[in-house]
Amino acid sequence: MILALALPSSLVAQEDAAGEPPAPSQAPAADDTPSDEEVDAAEDASEEETPSEETPNEEADAAEDAEPISAEEAEEAPADETPVLVEQPADAPSDDDQGDDWPEDDFSDFDEIAEDIEFVPAEAIDDAMLDRLTPLASFPYVEVSGHLRTRSRARFGFDLGTGGTSAVLPPLETVSPADAPANPEASNLWTTDLRLRLAPTFHISETLRVHTEADLLDNIALGADPRHSYFVEGMPGADSRVLGGYSGASSLLRVRQAYGEVDAFFGTLSAGRMLNDWGLGIFANGGDCDDCDFGDVVDRVSLRTSLWNFNVLAAYDFAGAGLTSDSLGFDHGTPYEISRLDGTHQWTAQVWRAPISRADRERQAHALYTTRRPVFNGGLYVSGRHKQAQANIDENGLNTVAPPELTYRGLDIYSADLWGQMLWEPADDRRIRVELEALGIFGSVDNTTAAAVGFDPDRTGSVNCFDEGARENNPAACSTDAEGNTTSKSVTQFGLALESEFYFGGPVTFGLNAGMATGGDSPNWGYGEDAAAQLDFMRFSPDYHLDLILFREVIGTVTNATYANPYVMATFLDSGLQRMEFQLDAIASRALNAAGTPSGEPWLGLEFDASLRYLATDTFLAAIDAGVLFPFAGLAAEVDRPRFNHYGDLGPFGEAVDPGLAWTLQGRLMWKF
Repeated sequence: MILALALPSSLVAQEDAAGEPPAPSQAPAADDTPSDEEVDAAEDASEEETPSEETPNEEADAAEDAEPISAEEAEEAPADETPVLVEQPADAPSDDDQGDDWPEDDFSDFDEIAEDIEFVPAEAIDDAMLDRLTPLASFPYVEVSGHLRTRSRARFGFDLGTGGTSAVLPPLETVSPADAPANPEASNLWTTDLRLRLAPTFHISETLRVHTEADLLDNIALGADPRHSYFVEGMPGADSRVLGGYSGASSLLRVRQAYGEVDAFFGTLSAGRMLNDWGLGIFANGGDCDDCDFGDVVDRVSLRTSLWNFNVLAAYDFAGAGLTSDSLGFDHGTPYEISRLDGTHQWTAQVWRAPISRADRERQAHALYTTRRPVFNGGLYVSGRHKQAQANIDENGLNTVAPPELTYRGLDIYSADLWGQMLWEPADDRRIRVELEALGIFGSVDNTTAAAVGFDPDRTGSVNCFDEGARENNPAACSTDAEGNTTSKSVTQFGLALESEFYFGGPVTFGLNAGMATGGDSPNWGYGEDAAAQLDFMRFSPDYHLDLILFREVIGTVTNATYANPYVMATFLDSGLQRMEFQLDAIASRALNAAGTPSGEPWLGLEFDASLRYLATDTFLAAIDAGVLFPFAGLAAEVDRPRFNHYGDLGPFGEAVDPGLAWTLQGRLMWKF
């Protein structure tokens, strides 16, 4: 069809000449129009010429019944007789053997093109390479993505049976009623939750975009909104039950992103609320994984550009506005900050090399799958956070009669995160990924308490620590309270995470993950202590997942620990559109600082996790996960050690208790679009 359309018009004319005559190019003139009498006469003549004895169908039947005759008989037949079928010799030339009237064309000009074309089956083409085939859209248009996720998780013995060395509380029936608990042996907690995430992007033009993302029913526990509250005072109306702003303790609607982008000659300018994601996600984690729950959100104005094949970003982050006018009850006009001193200011800079555009992804795919070269991605993330004052709110709350008291804080914290990634696929059945992220947090806080500072050495006067000059002349005064106690704190934290993945053909992929996070001397990972004690502990993002029980639930995140996580995954029943995966993980962990554990012992536990997953074209996931934790002495209860989490004010442990086994069974369903 394509060649026929490409033929010259002269050739098309030749084809028309060989067939029926073309229609006249002009309509007949008015004078040439036949009269009614001429038309009637022509119709009569046509009827006389048509034989009435035999219809055309009868003639066709007669021709079918006639026997073929030889070529000699056909030549002797009179010209006016009805044509009959002629039996052709087997070796007679056919019309197909005759040349046509078209000019000869051997299509030799296509030879050079054909030599450069290599046939590749559709199933062998990488999805990233097919992005270039995406049809161009007319502006404006909306691109929508998101997911619907429902999970059910059964937790058995997550409180470890110690009465206060786990972040997970025991079932309420083990302690209530107080005089005779309903079921002292209960250990199971079961929750099913739901989340719908919508992320529409409005493409206004090729250079203008508005990104939004919101979670509807964000991790809502199914059944949190009872249909009938017969035994609770009052009854919610239908509107509040359907459209209420809260369900249990979770918000019905949570906006995660709302920002705009413009591509200019100097780079891409972005402003608004957006996700903060970097590297493996131990420090800045956008929370986009299938089983993530949180996500780091930042209010930011940023400029991103390219320099020497690197991406460069500079940003100002609104880390904390402090008190605003609406918090005091004012509803006149838009809210505004009531002080410039209690806000938290943050500056961020990033320099990295990784694909962010379609062209970048195509170049990386070409290096991986065509030239088979290793690809190196990575970069440096630095930020500085500064806070000069804290507005303290007393038991009377916020009001204009007794305004909040400003306390000098003097916080200066700096973070540096180095990330590197190596990808290599030397063959179709060979794949290697090694990724490393190293994080350091440094700085100081002049006043970690809520008390006033600024007293001179003899405590006979005061120093205005909010004034930079006065503070530099009296540095000790701005880190000492009225009793002469030091209120300052230096901050030094380190974190490290390693991930690896190896595939050498067959159904099996394996690897080793490992990492560490520093910690302090305060028991129970520094939770429940003052701010100064918590600043000793490096804490990974809670969305950086290693396991199902210990770090994710019992502790809450990776902190004051080192761990090793070997794993193996098998893929089977892979049809290209759907596949099954089975993964086994083992996680061994030990505290870096034994004093920071609940018991004062270093070894934390050994956990085994398994996951069976069904995936359909990466748009549907069904998974069953199971895990078991064998806790070690670091999670035991020791006499006179403080409790981590518990009901009521029980005080320190009165007896030693060994931790018990914890295990879980979980199910997930996820639709992606």
